[in-house]
Amino acid sequence: MSGMVAAMILAILALAMIHDVCPITIGVGRDGQLFSDRFQGWYRVTLKTLQSDLHGGCYNDANPSPVTSIKIVVAPGSPELEMDEVLVILKKEGWSRDRVNVRSWDEYPGKPK
Repeated sequence: MSGMVAAMILAILALAMIHDVCPITIGVGRDGQLFSDRFQGWYRVTLKTLQSDLHGGCYNDANPSPVTSIKIVVAPGSPELEMDEVLVILKKEGWSRDRVNVRSWDEYPGKPK
């Protein structure tokens, strides 16, 4: 019985240690420009680069990881067409709209918090 309890405790601890190891934030600016923070920066990207980033995840030789969460920040007044194109790319990469956190980009043009 004590072995089973120890296994349960280890499982609970393992779950507690799981965290968002490869989050990506995507920004849609007022002028339709796209941004991404894939490598802990805040960079302008194209739709093609965004798709590549989503497909590649966060890669390093020691610990490659697929994307674990996506947040989209949208500047007020940004073009709807650009947001639609981002959602199409996300869907192609297996990210349905209900799995993505979308919010207003209140800090535009600065990096969102």
